[in-house]
Amino acid sequence: MKSFTFCILLAHVLAFPLFAQKNAAITLNLAKAITQSPKTVMLSELASDVRYFPLETTDNCLLGNECSIVYAGNSIIAGDAQTRSFYRFDKNGKFMNKIGQHGQGPEEYAVGLLFFTDPDNQKLYVQDFQDLICYDFNGKFIRRIPAPHLNMGTGAVSSGESILYCDNNYFIRKDNPQQLFLIDGNGKKLKSWKGYIEPGKKYGINLSTRDVMYLHGGSVYFKPALENLVYKIDADRKKTLAWKLDCSGKDVDVSANEIDPAKRFKSIAVQQVFETDHYFFILYVFKNEGFVGLYDKQKKSFSNVIIKDDLAAGFDFTPPGSGLGNQLANARMIGYLSKNKRYSKALLPARKKELDELMNRVDEEDNPVMVVVTFK
Repeated sequence: MKSFTFCILLAHVLAFPLFAQKNAAITLNLAKAITQSPKTVMLSELASDVRYFPLETTDNCLLGNECSIVYAGNSIIAGDAQTRSFYRFDKNGKFMNKIGQHGQGPEEYAVGLLFFTDPDNQKLYVQDFQDLICYDFNGKFIRRIPAPHLNMGTGAVSSGESILYCDNNYFIRKDNPQQLFLIDGNGKKLKSWKGYIEPGKKYGINLSTRDVMYLHGGSVYFKPALENLVYKIDADRKKTLAWKLDCSGKDVDVSANEIDPAKRFKSIAVQQVFETDHYFFILYVFKNEGFVGLYDKQKKSFSNVIIKDDLAAGFDFTPPGSGLGNQLANARMIGYLSKNKRYSKALLPARKKELDELMNRVDEEDNPVMVVVTFK
């Protein structure tokens, strides 16, 4: 494979207790966390299993430099931004088929940069600015869905086959800043929610972070790019505050113009979030230094962490990546794996053997390796 871009983000902070009220949003103090040293956590403390396996490399599927990979349970979907192509692999990394076609036809997508999946119904939604192009995982075109406010925001499939998506430029319409939209499978609007606008601010161009959505417990969770909050949208279409991210003095500056790369990441910039029944993970950056935050729901404690793979004697695991249920997956380029050290011990010898054999047969030109962790 060509050099696969993946940001390896290490973390730097000790655990400290959090104040949280029952039935209230939980506050995570990121501003305090970045001033402390990271806590080293063994993967076995969090997870019961880890698998390393390569995505098959063929002449029909050679992933490029800019690729997004989503773990969808029995399938893995890769979107290649360079070729504007989408590929499906099975749960073991075997290449199955391409999905859709880049072009101007009625069953084709014109943009093909952003996408999201519906694992339950085996569907891929390709974002095409003001349309969603829906295909099944076998590559069959299903329908074109109007989404007039989509732009370059993100989306997720809510309860049933309802679709929740956001307008990343909602703040332009200050008189009616509609940000979140819930539509049915044909594009009919079911509900919308306004976004927050900071009074007296002229909004600039933010390139350090973007809107994020994830699924957990039958609800969609939404982290707006310009707010340090995570909202829950449940099956009853009710929006409530679930998590607060305390960035105290290092909050996103909505007025910043980040076209110049030197002006990016001057504030705490959340990249990804993910949640399981027992843990909440957050990947964030401050001044070009990456952090992985972990909140333990049972212990009610938060820390930045470095996670050592003591299950397969593998490599440091960096959440969030993409996930489904209690499983979380990351893609790793071969060059990264070959240059980094593995942990010295393995609690699962069979998994260590699989990783040993994998490292002996892969080539740096191959497609990336998937790391799938099953959390307790």
